[in-house]
Formats: sequence, structure tokens, C-alpha cells
Amino acid sequence: MKWYEQNYVNRRDWVLDHLAVLELSAEEFLMVMTVDFMNEHRMPITIDTLAARTGLSGEKTDQIISVLCAKRYLEIRASNKEIRFVLDGLFETETAKQQRVMDQSLFDLFESEFGRPLHPREMEKISEWNSTYNKKMIIQALREASAYRHLNTSYIDRILQEWKKKGYNGASGKESV
Repeated sequence: MKWYEQNYVNRRDWVLDHLAVLELSAEEFLMVMTVDFMNEHRMPITIDTLAARTGLSGEKTDQIISVLCAKRYLEIRASNKEIRFVLDGLFETETAKQQRVMDQSLFDLFESEFGRPLHPREMEKISEWNSTYNKKMIIQALREASAYRHLNTSYIDRILQEWKKKGYNGASGKESV
């Protein structure tokens, strides 16, 4: 399963967080959000339903869909009696791969240290940290929590927040000036 298909990943939050990188216009963003929402709720998608939901004309909707397809963010797949609008390309761009979006080894490390499978909320928190802090800093906070036998994400979150307040960046083991 790809990182963006995991239950703990909020795809719409990710898009919002990476708007500048993705270079979506306001109308393209609206269309992406609408398609993702309709896919999540298993609603049938057509140009007419997208136009009705976004308030855009059918012609404008068709134009935006064409642009998203040209950018390879959207793929329209036809299968037995249904047409699917697939946004996987949005999350598979080179830019997305370079953004440290998800690091499976980090989850494996936490599961190993905790001695149990992670709860979806813990995975969400680790995913959030991964986009906020560098990996080395997260691992150092996990090690500190382990040393004090406080293996829970709330404790680790407090460590990371405290280090951030102090200007510690985790890269060199020293505070940044």
C-alpha cells in the first residue's frame, strides 16, 4: 500500500500543506478537493456533478480537468460501467517524493521501540512530526522517551515541542543560534 493510501494520511491536509510545491491554481485546488472528497465518500463523479458541486460551468470544469490530467495529477479511468477520477498522480510527483512525506522505517522503529503495533492516532502523530521535524530529531526524542520509560506519543510530542522552543534542531546535537 502506498503512503497516501494509508488510513492515517489525510490527503486533503497534505495538499493544503504542499500548495506552493504543487502549483495549483485556486480553481484547480477546488477541483482536487472536490474529487478527493467525492472519492472518499464513494460518490459517482461526472463533469456535471463536479460543475454542480464547485459552482463552475461545465466548460470551465472540463478545462480544469484537462489541465489536471496534463499535469498528471489526475487520471480518468473507465472500467465496467463506471468512470473513476484518480488523484494518485498528485501524490506521486517527484516533488512529493522529495518532501519526506512518509517514512515507513520511522513507523517500524516506533513499533519496535513500543513493542506493539501502532494505533492509527499514533501513526497520524508520527506522520505530523515527519513533516514538522527532521527524522534524526524524532528518533532522538523517541530514544529519550525510551530511556525514561515513557513510551507514548504525548510524552514524545512534549519533548519535541520543548526542543523546538529551545531552538534545538537535532542536526548537530546543539542548539541553533
